[in-house]
Amino acid sequence: MVPADERLTWREICVQFPDEWVVLVDADWVDDHNFEFGSATVFTHRKHRREATSDLGAACGEFQNVGCFFTGRIRGPMPRFGGS
Repeated sequence: MVPADERLTWREICVQFPDEWVVLVDADWVDDHNFEFGSATVFTHRKHRREATSDLGAACGEFQNVGCFFTGRIRGPMPRFGGS
């Protein structure tokens, strides 16, 4: 999926893609240790985390400052990626 050229804030992303997993690229991070950025471009948006995770690999190959986030309310413990 090719990202739109439009840069959005987190609030705008949540309104446009409610309760979805979004892969964001070229985020202009304000703080490298917390979830805080000025704006980013949506690479993909998916209803299911597994689909968004697959898109994450493609995004990392093409862009910098990539992340995958859920725009809705977290309702339980989130499983960690990888082992341990």
